[in-house]
Amino acid sequence: MAVKRSARDKSHAKQQNSRGKSGQNNFKGKSLLERLTLPYDTKKHVNARASSEKPGLRVVDGKLLSANDVGVLLRDAAKRTDAKKKPMKPRQGLKTTVRRTERVVRRREPARASVPVPKPYGKDLHLSVSGHSSDARFLRIRNLPLGSNSQVLTTLVENVTGAKVSKSSLVDLPSGSVTAELWLGNANNKLLADVRRQLDGANVDGRVVSVEISST
Repeated sequence: MAVKRSARDKSHAKQQNSRGKSGQNNFKGKSLLERLTLPYDTKKHVNARASSEKPGLRVVDGKLLSANDVGVLLRDAAKRTDAKKKPMKPRQGLKTTVRRTERVVRRREPARASVPVPKPYGKDLHLSVSGHSSDARFLRIRNLPLGSNSQVLTTLVENVTGAKVSKSSLVDLPSGSVTAELWLGNANNKLLADVRRQLDGANVDGRVVSVEISST
């Protein structure tokens, strides 16, 4: 037996069919995550955000100007950069200290120039205040080994120093060493000092000798 539908029921069925078809079209070809995501209109969101950001004002050089004025912003940035590049001025106290130091240095330079330069004397200067002639002065060599030969010692001294030995003598000591006395021909104070410097501290047969200038 057929059931008759009213006009109202027919229109309601059409609306449901249209909704079902549109929903099927929207979900067709989409993943489950895309189907579950709520619809979001990006254009409306961007427009709302842009409308909320209204141009503001900014104080530049004591003037109230628009924040969107690019020329003013560039000039302000350039001024800040120039201010950073400018070198700092030195303090006045530092200049005063430098000037005082220069004055002290200038005063010391003439004072140093007035001081006489020491002459190269010292060990190179040989003097005698004993009143004895140079012939009375001789070299005494201590700590020679026992059994030293006078002729051999004279030859060695002449070969090493280049001086001429006119007389020599050897003295045996109870301590087990020998002391030699050498007179140099045409000796002067400088020659005696040079020969002493060359022989003092020499190693003779395992013994370190000492040399001194003596007089009779």
